[in-house]
Amino acid sequence: MTSIDIQALNNMLGAGDAPVLLDVRRKADYEATPQKITGAVWRDPENIDRWVKDLPSDRPVVLYCVKGGPVSQSSVERLRREGLNAVWVEGGLKAWIEGGHPVQAVQPKPYSIQPADIDLLRKAGVSEADIDHSVKVAEKALEIAARTHADLDMELVGRGALFHDLGKARTHEIEHGKVGAEMGLALGLPNAVTAVMEKHIRGGLTSEEAVELGLPVKDYTLGSLEERIIIYADRLVDIITDGIVAIQAEEEAEARFEEILQTIPKYGKNDRTLERYLGYHREIQGLLAG
Repeated sequence: MTSIDIQALNNMLGAGDAPVLLDVRRKADYEATPQKITGAVWRDPENIDRWVKDLPSDRPVVLYCVKGGPVSQSSVERLRREGLNAVWVEGGLKAWIEGGHPVQAVQPKPYSIQPADIDLLRKAGVSEADIDHSVKVAEKALEIAARTHADLDMELVGRGALFHDLGKARTHEIEHGKVGAEMGLALGLPNAVTAVMEKHIRGGLTSEEAVELGLPVKDYTLGSLEERIIIYADRLVDIITDGIVAIQAEEEAEARFEEILQTIPKYGKNDRTLERYLGYHREIQGLLAG
């Protein structure tokens, strides 16, 4: 048996030896419907390789997603390969709610930089100087994201910024973005986070620029506001910490951003890169002023 219906789950939860109950809805679905089966713990299915090892082997594990579809089913298959007694709930949370069974409200927690992620950078071989830079970028990105009041994935903003230079554990050359993405996938980081690593080089290359730089030919355009905030924060932190420009306060880096990039080649790089960064600056400052 690899699945159970909601009545069987209700019986199990009322028994003395209740199972481990996991909500494995995708993050977007979990946040869109801020309810869960009473007693359930949410686990991100994209990070299953990280949390599967923490599950007890002596208790049954019950997983549910939105409707009992591929997310919970594939997660159960993964747990069973680890030797766990895992089943998924037919009909998922939808069937549970429609059946009149108890749910509890999900209280969203504000994202903060996790010490475990910093340890992961350190274990991967990232230098302390690069870790310090990455933490500053994550802090700045989270600060800017909060100020926009936009509906953003703050975990992506924070973790994408924190891990953006993971590839510098192996090289500081321009291919460190590609290397970092490969390392991130091997570490089990979410695809959205590894995408930031690969795409942050020069603020989101076109496929033509990738050819010129000898990188894999693809479009590295920054498609989400979260990605653009991260890259904007990265450049701001460079300006604030490099010591090339005399900055009295961090706010001055934003106020003088266009002037600095247009006059200092280290930050503007070339015409195409400059145009991208100025576009991000104007977009984000427009949100901040709104």
